[in-house]
Amino acid sequence: MRIRVFVLMLVFLVAGLIQAAEERPANVGNMDVRSSLIGGRVYIDDVYSGDADVFIEDVPAGEHSVAIRYSGQVIRGRFKLKSGETMMLEGRFDENRIVDLKEVAREEAMKRAEAERKAEAEQKAVEAERKKKEPAATAKVEEKKKAEPKKIAPAGAKRSPKGAEDERQDLHLNIIRIDFEDVGATDLKVTPRYNSKVVENFNDGKSIGGKLYRSKQNYLLCEAGACYRDWTGRFFYIDETGKRDAFLIRYKESVFTGVTPQGTSNLDMDLCLNGDCKRITYSAEGGGAVQSRFDRYVLSWSRTAFTIRRADLMKEITDAGGKVPEF
Repeated sequence: MRIRVFVLMLVFLVAGLIQAAEERPANVGNMDVRSSLIGGRVYIDDVYSGDADVFIEDVPAGEHSVAIRYSGQVIRGRFKLKSGETMMLEGRFDENRIVDLKEVAREEAMKRAEAERKAEAEQKAVEAERKKKEPAATAKVEEKKKAEPKKIAPAGAKRSPKGAEDERQDLHLNIIRIDFEDVGATDLKVTPRYNSKVVENFNDGKSIGGKLYRSKQNYLLCEAGACYRDWTGRFFYIDETGKRDAFLIRYKESVFTGVTPQGTSNLDMDLCLNGDCKRITYSAEGGGAVQSRFDRYVLSWSRTAFTIRRADLMKEITDAGGKVPEF
């Protein structure tokens, strides 16, 4: 009898495991497809998936055909999507191709490294030549100094204008700032600020899901469905050397049905740089700011705003004894 009960329990356990395995979603990833011609119709495996720029979720992992159509023009490419990956693609109609921005970033990094090696070798050769001529040149300068009378600087001389380094920091320190503000009962106002001299092709969009409402205590709560407010932004940043970084930012507020010890909502952000993505969850106590470093950038994020700045330039300023200005 005991053996029979044990066998039945084992059968039910195995059946449950099989059912759970069958219910698990297949391996999927995401595709962010942008285009040099905004509004191009995007097709994944010949199935219309939206107009560029568009973020496509839950695409099965594996190889896919991607096409973008715009006013009779068509560009195509084949790409292999990994499970859990967010692939960032750009349709370049002027080049008649679709590129994987992660691969482009790698190729550009290799080219920059090669150019830097050549420049370093040329600089060493120039330095060696200069050292050969240095003794004779130094002697001439010393003779000239002895012959010239000393000049007295006039009182109240004007300060010299900003140098190249100061202008570089002013232009490239702050990349973007996004402010969030509750509007009406359930809407979310999003205000972007960025420097159009170094940021190009910026576009964004927001959406609201589920049935939201305001409680008597002015809490934003979920009444029915999967409740959320989200925002997606994408842009390119061009640095002082001409390097082009592709950004994709997806902000999502998941709203609860009631007040919990964690509050009334959960905030997540997917931050992608040239196809490399990381997920950040807002967890600061008392509404403070969360900071996260990625590559040469730093994200500072509070419940009402976030900024992306150049971490390397912030370090340059503080190392020189300066104070990093507010954004």
